[in-house]
Amino acid sequence: MTTLLHKLSRKLGAAVRHPGYHTSGSCNICDRRTVFICDEAADRWVRRCCWCRSTPKYRAIVNVVQAKTGQKLQEYIGSHSVYELSTTSPIFRLLRGRRNYEASGYFFDKPFGKKVSSFYWNQDLQNLSFTSESFDVAISSETMEHVRRPWQGFAEIHRVLKPGGFYAFTIPFRNERLTQARVDTSGEQDIFVMEKMYHQDPYRAEDSLVYTDFGADLTELLKPLGFDTEQTMVKDTWSDIQDDLRPVRVFVARKRAASSEIAAPQH
Repeated sequence: MTTLLHKLSRKLGAAVRHPGYHTSGSCNICDRRTVFICDEAADRWVRRCCWCRSTPKYRAIVNVVQAKTGQKLQEYIGSHSVYELSTTSPIFRLLRGRRNYEASGYFFDKPFGKKVSSFYWNQDLQNLSFTSESFDVAISSETMEHVRRPWQGFAEIHRVLKPGGFYAFTIPFRNERLTQARVDTSGEQDIFVMEKMYHQDPYRAEDSLVYTDFGADLTELLKPLGFDTEQTMVKDTWSDIQDDLRPVRVFVARKRAASSEIAAPQH
């Protein structure tokens, strides 16, 4: 409780001290006129909707999903199935408990493939418990870099998507590099081939290890798994969708309607 209060106090202090970092507009997730608030002075362009707490990356994902489906997410879920790899996102808060929506977190101290709440599952992305061809859309943000064997994770997403379905996601990405594993996971033990790197983990106090740096060859690497992948650059100042004043990059990996031979996932 003390840690939570300290965190809230710090965020409130940052918001009060930097009023020029905030902006007004309309949130495309909760569909409200809002103020987008910066509560981390070090990341002045990561502004959250004051109603649903959405970030620019989640607003970008929803922008792309709605453009691809031609419907608001709340309407689309009425007749289509959506799987999200988060239990803390604004999309989860919007859709939890709705028919046709499933969400999961990664809780290493609980059994995988089981529901740990009426609203979400505990899933290992490398071995999902869902049946094949269960979902029309899968969604994640800043997740795949933390998967020990990401190609196995991508293959599992492909398996549970219906033919023609798609996976919309953001990841740390740089065009000037090729995809590189930071950790050798070919055996049971992790062997570090690059300096350890961690990101904040929403599910536990410890930070989460980064296993892979993704780069310019990602779309080609996903082809043997059965995905045709495109990048969409999203910038919308009214919905405050921007990344340090640049567009937000969203990947859309679509499962081919008639999959040809699929390669085995890499380790």
